[in-house]
Amino acid sequence: MPHPRSFRPIGELAAARHGAVTRAQAASIGISRTVIERLLRNGHLDEPLPGVLVVAGTPPTWHQRLTIATLASNEAGVAGMRSAAALHGFDGFPPGPLEIIVPNTRTLALPDVTVRRRLLSPSDVHEVDGIRCTGVARTLCDVAALGSMHRARIAFDSVWRAGHSLAWLESTARRLSGPRMVGPKRVLQLVDEAHHRGTPTASALEVDVEQALLGIPGMVRQHEVLRADGSFVARVDFAIPALKIAIEAHSRRHHFGLTPEENDAEREAALQAEGWIVRYITNAQRKNAAALLRSVRQLVEARRHLAA
Repeated sequence: MPHPRSFRPIGELAAARHGAVTRAQAASIGISRTVIERLLRNGHLDEPLPGVLVVAGTPPTWHQRLTIATLASNEAGVAGMRSAAALHGFDGFPPGPLEIIVPNTRTLALPDVTVRRRLLSPSDVHEVDGIRCTGVARTLCDVAALGSMHRARIAFDSVWRAGHSLAWLESTARRLSGPRMVGPKRVLQLVDEAHHRGTPTASALEVDVEQALLGIPGMVRQHEVLRADGSFVARVDFAIPALKIAIEAHSRRHHFGLTPEENDAEREAALQAEGWIVRYITNAQRKNAAALLRSVRQLVEARRHLAA
């Protein structure tokens, strides 16, 4: 059935919002109640929740479901916790659970949606991809309490890697700190670690590898290999400079640019010319941390034996 001319304004409005708008939003662009009722009656719109309109036939994606949840009850809630982390692209938080934060005084009961009640500062509310959600720093403080410190570190490094200010993350964590607030406390610890490290990891895989290799004597991060004349050879993810061992938290296949094989060969040849050995660690290998640590220790011992 072709859409009537009266559908076009609301269709364009919904297109930027994953196919969902409120009756109030429709009214703000001049769509009358009579027109909405006719579009509902003719099957051009659906109303899955009171006051929330969805363009009929649009795919029920995760983003649409989250949009509908934030629009419910006169836009009472914002996406928070794991939902906000997924919107912001935090490593370790793919689209999954639907989590909404509402003020303590509001009631919001939705199927398959976790509703958390807390007051939010206006500065903590942002919009990503047309969906209202908690901002990056607030979201990091909220999700840092979920699961292990290692998971929090992966999320933190992805935020830091994206260019967000450590000072901003720290000030937000201090503002949200309290006796029972685990997340902000972890963020403050991670900010302190970051100041000592100087640079974020290049990927979530690198965070995992760093954790797996804790305790390897003499290992450093993001090491620049230089020739005797001071010219640059390569920057490697991890290194044991005394033994000229370079450890890369990537496979050869995915490590370098548009021509990985050629770049890989040239880079590795340059390192070998300076006496370095390169050990690549894949995502599959890092999943068995004990075996990975054991194999790297064996490599270290072998290089020590050769150097003796």
